Amino acid sequence: MYTALARFGYGLVKKIRPSKVKKFLKPGLDKASKAKFTGKAGAVEAKGIKLLKGGASKGYKGYRSLYGATLGSSAKRKVTSAATGGYLLGSFMSDD
Repeated sequence: MYTALARFGYGLVKKIRPSKVKKFLKPGLDKASKAKFTGKAGAVEAKGIKLLKGGASKGYKGYRSLYGATLGSSAKRKVTSAATGGYLLGSFMSDD
């Protein structure tokens, strides 16, 4: 049971890699930046899109560094997924 939980955790960790997150976010940001805005409201919307893109860029950099520090290598992913699997197994088997 422990190995199955560790394998499940490892699969989840691999699905949230920064490259996959970027591929998920990129089409929406590209579509928003190509939209045409007119008038005073359009200027505000265009500025909002620029802020959103800047915030997404900073957030992605932070996520990438956090991921690298905790799950950046194969060994770190295995240890983290094993620890998560062990914790889940322990919580299922506890008498609380």
